[in-house]
Amino acid sequence: MDKRDIKNRFKNNIVTVIREKDLDFAEVLCKNIISSGIDIVEVTCIVKEAPILIDRLKRKYPNTLIGAGTIVDKIQLKQVLNSGADFIVSPCIIEDVGKYCKSHGIFFSLGVATPTEAFKAYSLGSDIIKVFPGESLGPEFIKALKGPFPYMDLMPTGGVRDDNMEKWFEAGAYTLGVDETLVQDITADNLDELRNRCDRLVRAACEFM
Repeated sequence: MDKRDIKNRFKNNIVTVIREKDLDFAEVLCKNIISSGIDIVEVTCIVKEAPILIDRLKRKYPNTLIGAGTIVDKIQLKQVLNSGADFIVSPCIIEDVGKYCKSHGIFFSLGVATPTEAFKAYSLGSDIIKVFPGESLGPEFIKALKGPFPYMDLMPTGGVRDDNMEKWFEAGAYTLGVDETLVQDITADNLDELRNRCDRLVRAACEFM
């Protein structure tokens, strides 16, 4: 998919981050999330055999953006790209990952927690800059960062809920990353609760699309 199309899909949208270690249950979570109307999913390499899950999801949901997260080296990077990952996310600045993605036209996001890191990620070509951990930095950090860097597109990840999206977007966020709070305490016996949480997120996000 063209990088411009991917970026347009991200704008004012939500990205769900999956860190469930068990491959099969991670797949169950992703399928319920996607069927609830969330169309961008980041499968992190915390998931055992993450490339297998990415491949399965891309085959079943070709119109959903399925990305790979927690990418910290080029070995992981090439594995998930071979599995069909639409985008790449790193929790911090990994120069080798950024340089490879930029030179090969791959949509990617590097994680930052300071203005210096944000500028470095931007200089490396990060298409969207992941602000992490969002729950520690807060919307005020996004607003402050947009002061000197109004041209940066920021994706706070962590601390994002359906009842505080407005604060994040008003602060200047381009898109929002929803992490493990979405699946906290979710088991095979209460998947209805997961779908309810997803429905609330989708309804809240629709106000900004």
